[in-house]
Amino acid sequence: MRKISILLLMAFIGVLANAEIMNTPFIPEEFDVDIIQYPHMLKIENPQSEQLDTYYAFTNKESSYQIRYSFFKQTVNDSPDIKTAFSMYILPIIWNIAGYEIDKITNFNDNDVKNEFNGDFGLTCSIIDPKSDYGKGFKYMVADFFYKKNQGIVVRTILFNDLKFYQLNKTFLEIYHSFKFHE
Repeated sequence: MRKISILLLMAFIGVLANAEIMNTPFIPEEFDVDIIQYPHMLKIENPQSEQLDTYYAFTNKESSYQIRYSFFKQTVNDSPDIKTAFSMYILPIIWNIAGYEIDKITNFNDNDVKNEFNGDFGLTCSIIDPKSDYGKGFKYMVADFFYKKNQGIVVRTILFNDLKFYQLNKTFLEIYHSFKFHE
């Protein structure tokens, strides 16, 4: 009898946890942000992927990189414990676009996110040899996730094949800073 009670309790907790996960305050939908298109950034057709919808995509004339933007609009304003909801929402996205589980995820400094992107917080992860169709044709991917209160999540992925591209030079810094949340 005790084993059955424990199993029922575990099942009940699992159902509650699943209900909480399914009730996320985000939906895949575009919302207003400023996207800055520098002269070297050529708008391209949005690549199709089962892992993540892209709303804006850019490359250069050599096609040596792609930058892609995806959006998740916040549906519940002033949602409690938003950092937990954010984390639970984006973790499967990271694993899907990588094609495998990523365990090295780094939080951005909240003040840097505010100063550089007018957001509240965010995180980044580097993906080598993505196995998904999202990363097809690229050896490296940097996936950044930024959150702004009562607006939503911006996903910015930068895909490239040459590590020299990922250096702090003018072109890379322009690509890196090519969006900003509205006030």
